[in-house]
Amino acid sequence: MKYIIVIILAFYILCNAYSQYSPPDGIYPDIVFDERIKTARIFKEGWETSYPVSNINDQTPLVLSFDELSRNPRNYSYAIIHCDADWRRSRLITDEYMTGFPTNRISRFEYSFNTHTQFVHYRVNIPNEDVQLKLSGNYVILVFEDGNESHPVMSRRFVITESLVSATTWAGIARQTARQNEWQQIEFVARTGNFRIENPSIDLNVVVIKNGQWNNARTGIKPLFVRQNELDFRHIDETLVFLAGNEYRQLDIRNPRFSITQMAAVEFERQRWRFYPVPDQIRAAGRYSFYEDMNGKYAIHSQNANRHEVEADYVYVHFSLQTPLPFVNGQVYVMGEFCNYVFSDENRMRYNFEKQQYEVTMLLKQGFYNYRYEFASTTGEEDANYIEGNFSSAENDYLIFFYHRGRSERYDRLIEVITVNTLRR
Repeated sequence: MKYIIVIILAFYILCNAYSQYSPPDGIYPDIVFDERIKTARIFKEGWETSYPVSNINDQTPLVLSFDELSRNPRNYSYAIIHCDADWRRSRLITDEYMTGFPTNRISRFEYSFNTHTQFVHYRVNIPNEDVQLKLSGNYVILVFEDGNESHPVMSRRFVITESLVSATTWAGIARQTARQNEWQQIEFVARTGNFRIENPSIDLNVVVIKNGQWNNARTGIKPLFVRQNELDFRHIDETLVFLAGNEYRQLDIRNPRFSITQMAAVEFERQRWRFYPVPDQIRAAGRYSFYEDMNGKYAIHSQNANRHEVEADYVYVHFSLQTPLPFVNGQVYVMGEFCNYVFSDENRMRYNFEKQQYEVTMLLKQGFYNYRYEFASTTGEEDANYIEGNFSSAENDYLIFFYHRGRSERYDRLIEVITVNTLRR
């Protein structure tokens, strides 16, 4: 009888794994697949502009929140996948990295209130009474409708850390004279304390990303020197050198009657507000100017709302970038956390020959946004900052991920995540 139960259970696990979504290249993306889903993000509860990072012992949950442009709630469920350092599914089965059921229904939702656009706002806390995570590492939460696990509406990344190492860090203008105008460099020395790493060049995998963007991740970074309980990552080559970029542009759509963003016009048309910011200019050839930004993030806020999640409305924003002629060998995109840092039709700009400018209209929830214009070259000859420019004095966050897999371990432990800022030492 025991053998029959084991066989049935194994069959169930295999069938469940087979039916669940698996990305074509094996790497789980950070993306929304369904155009009805808006404003999908993961953050620490009480800190909506935080990175989706939490400690295994932290009592403050991570929050997944999103809206669906609909009058009626849908039957959404979610599953949590444990991944290796490269965002491929790890070898662990569900029971090894979490307690609770493999899939759970999203039962917490609210209707929009006092808005012209009707939507349903959904929210999931991690951990919660149904799910508790047991291990550190990379995680993906898949959200799907009506139990259809093979076709999720979104795949969102987050990480759970342990505090097993410490580090002395530095980030600023690149050390090499030839790179000091456009490049930044980071350096750090990690101290392992009582945590033993037998072979750092094999067991340790360090990844660095800029401003929370996994699409620019620098992977497989190894220490330059290894001393007792100390790993030196002060590289003198290009290992930890990054194009600096520029400060993000600001967009304030909290109030149709007042905005700190210069607006050419604000109109109410067909039951929606339309914001027309003053056309932007190319900044690559200009002078660098510092101002406080959020490094690409955004915060939801409506000027007259008490509960911004359900009272902030959806509005149209008409972005425009002036240039006498269209660029050749590439496309122009509006970029920021609000579009998941991906190139899509939704944020791709089209050139208007009559007005001599690139244009795109996007539907965004009221709030304060950071954005930039990014050039996607079809030849690979231009860098993404072709429009915004690279200025080594720009303020940026660099996140350092320390992954460890010992000889007998079957998954990548995330033993620490450290954030270093170019202005705040």
